[in-house]
Amino acid sequence: MASSTISNYLNFYEVAVVDDPYSEFKREEMILRDWLALDRTVLANKRTFLAYTRTALALLALGVAFVKLIHHDWFEIGGFFMMALGIMVFFVGLKEFATNTARFKRLVAVEKDMDKHRHDIKVVAEVLSRKEHRRAG
Repeated sequence: MASSTISNYLNFYEVAVVDDPYSEFKREEMILRDWLALDRTVLANKRTFLAYTRTALALLALGVAFVKLIHHDWFEIGGFFMMALGIMVFFVGLKEFATNTARFKRLVAVEKDMDKHRHDIKVVAEVLSRKEHRRAG
């Protein structure tokens, strides 16, 4: 029963996190440095979203300035284009942020599931080693 549950979680792990940058490493062999690198990646994702937002606000402000301050047809067209581009940049950044955040949450959920069953693996290993020790003795 326990081994089938563990294999189900491992199968889930292999399927769910396809684009995981740590997929070539064994989770139980990762050290603090590796987990801190993952934290830096999450923080970089947030900084990138803020950069998208900053760019979108700048485009929106420039577009409004062109439309309201410079009363020329070409500047008004350019201003509306910049406002539309600013809105698009914001939503592209939001989609990127949401996609990466979901991927990180999946990774953390899988880690927590693996941690829950790590004890099961140790118990099964202890039971097997006791049985082998009894056979030998």
